[in-house]
Amino acid sequence: MQKFDVFEIAGDLYLVVQADHLLELNTVVLVPVLPRDALPALTKFTVDVTIAGSPFRVRTHMPLTVQANRLRHLDPVHQLSAEEGHRVMDGLYAILWGL
Repeated sequence: MQKFDVFEIAGDLYLVVQADHLLELNTVVLVPVLPRDALPALTKFTVDVTIAGSPFRVRTHMPLTVQANRLRHLDPVHQLSAEEGHRVMDGLYAILWGL
């Protein structure tokens, strides 16, 4: 598991946004990755990505934590690019610190 890995959990996609050096903790911070047309785009808070040829929208304004053991046995279905990851982190910073 790495930062910016996308996992499928119970049929839904989630993106790991927790720093790599903290992934040994018991919980992992995720944000949902939903079909692009599921909710409207929100300036600074959503990031559009393509996974397996389909359009998705990362919802940085909806962070959650899950038990890390739910992910450790799974293989990621996608890894965001460095540029996509940077945009996701910008969205999180806007939510957490108003930047």
